[in-house]
Amino acid sequence: MLLAPILLGLATFARPASAVPVTLTLDNPHQTIARPASGEIVLNFTGTVSFGHDFHFEEGELDFAYNRSSTKGIATEFGPVDFSDANNGRSVTGVLFTAEIFSSTAPGLYGFEFGTKEPATLSIEGADDETFVTVMRSFSIRVTNGTAVPDESSSALLLGVSFVSLVVFQCKQWGQCARSRAAGKGLRRLILRA
Repeated sequence: MLLAPILLGLATFARPASAVPVTLTLDNPHQTIARPASGEIVLNFTGTVSFGHDFHFEEGELDFAYNRSSTKGIATEFGPVDFSDANNGRSVTGVLFTAEIFSSTAPGLYGFEFGTKEPATLSIEGADDETFVTVMRSFSIRVTNGTAVPDESSSALLLGVSFVSLVVFQCKQWGQCARSRAAGKGLRRLILRA
């Protein structure tokens, strides 16, 4: 007899589990590449974008990758994937963005927003009729003079920076999405809108 009221109480306060409305994965977010002897190399960043049921693509933002002092940078571009193909419970997989490495690119680590120590990120925003959700993933490019070999010391640093940058912003009504990071930086990132 006492078990029934307890179960009824638990059922009253239990919240149903809900799926994550927007997911973003990068297959290899921290890449090392040897700069070419001449010309350029296009470096692909592949991954998957998914939206939950009733969610659709709103906006994507992609930072350029700068070195820590912001004196040199690597241009990035959105890839051929159409993020709106993931609307309403679907997923898309492929080249999400690219970076161009030239023979003149100075060796070093490129993985920061311009003028900050914040990691360079790809962010994808999805929405339904009531909520905006933005997910971000950091990325970096280590340019070397020779054969591409991962540097273990930078991998630990980048793993820590990546963990901190896994942020999900949720807004309860249209137009109230907090975008303090984007303020004043429109010239240093690409924006793709639905």
